[in-house]
Amino acid sequence: MARAPIGRQQLLDAARAELVRGNGVIELGALTRSAGLSTGALYHHFGSKSGLLVAIYDAFYDGLAHAVGDAHLPVDADWPTRERERTRRFVAYHFADPLAPILLNRTAPDSQLTELEAAYIHTMSDNAAENIRGGQHSGQLPGHVDPDSAGAYLIGGLRHGIAQQLRATPTPTPDEATERLWRLIAATLGIG
Repeated sequence: MARAPIGRQQLLDAARAELVRGNGVIELGALTRSAGLSTGALYHHFGSKSGLLVAIYDAFYDGLAHAVGDAHLPVDADWPTRERERTRRFVAYHFADPLAPILLNRTAPDSQLTELEAAYIHTMSDNAAENIRGGQHSGQLPGHVDPDSAGAYLIGGLRHGIAQQLRATPTPTPDEATERLWRLIAATLGIG
């Protein structure tokens, strides 16, 4: 993937670091000092602080979609095996990104980000519902499960479950967290 122009990338990297350091709070002066750029550079590249945060959220969720995409999953596996691997990749992505606990545990700091995050969650829920329909169509999932409700329930539960696992002391490994969460997913969908 091509990197953003240097000033833009410096601001993105510095903003991510500031969000992590500030536990979701970002101060423009600290950000521009950290990036070694002026506030004018921020407005040039992103239009506003909100524009910068939108770019960070977009990158996080685009990376997540890529990480759990079908291209990374076993092609000939049955539905439970494939989806357990998707769950593992979903969990691993969140555990590997220091920004994940902040995005999972804090309300977005402005309405534009709240709407953006809601759109990504809606898309993930719709994708999960389609995936469940596919499992039902192939006879690998029970037909009595409502795919739309289950998709929304599983995405919401998975996000909150990962947030809880990241807060746990001691923090489990990604594999331990995956196993805990997969058992809940399998129970919800009626698979063993």
